Amino acid sequence: MQPELKNFAYSFNELDINVELIEEAMGYGRGQSPKPFPDMITYALDQCDLLCDIQGSLLVSNNFSLDKTGSIIVNGVTFYVGKKIALQLKNAEGGALFICTAGAGISEKSKELMAAGDLIEGYILDVIGSVTVEAAIDKIQESFENELINKGIKIANRFSPGYCGWALQEQKHFFALFPNNHCGIKLSDSCLMDPIKSVSGVIGFGTNVKKMAYECQMCELETCIYRKIRLAKGK
Repeated sequence: MQPELKNFAYSFNELDINVELIEEAMGYGRGQSPKPFPDMITYALDQCDLLCDIQGSLLVSNNFSLDKTGSIIVNGVTFYVGKKIALQLKNAEGGALFICTAGAGISEKSKELMAAGDLIEGYILDVIGSVTVEAAIDKIQESFENELINKGIKIANRFSPGYCGWALQEQKHFFALFPNNHCGIKLSDSCLMDPIKSVSGVIGFGTNVKKMAYECQMCELETCIYRKIRLAKGK
């Protein structure tokens, strides 16, 4: 059975991203950033509907298995995700590979501002770009979860190459399963995604899987803004 490709697109305003979310991603408590940050964030948010081109896709496959070496096999392609992720997916009966992007515009504007010496404005847009792509994949995951609930199926947490022992180089095999330059995303020689505000990964699903609270302590990616926030809060 061939995998099913599900495509999604959102406007920035559909994601309900507000000042408080950006403050938190910048390392402040919600509503606690000092002046003039709230006004600057508000101004940046007002630009984002024109700057973002938010797209994403799920490649849903029931041709899914897990082996004892810490690998998952999706539609005949083996991914060495490592034991941490494999343990989380041990009861999965299928897998949905995902890609999602906020588009190139917001990063280009951020770089333009920084090059002109507007470092804070550029940084705020960079943070908004990161929050945007995470909010978009959250929305896609929620849509997929609601679809499966009606069939008595649950989803596991989502995991991405570059995290928890899953090598970033496996993006090459990952993107080979999608149409070329799908959602406008392409890979560099070092397997980084372009546009940079993009994410990829897998969501396992099945009748006996569980979606857990994310355990940032098990992730080695110390540059993740969400890891810093959650560890600071003791989550």
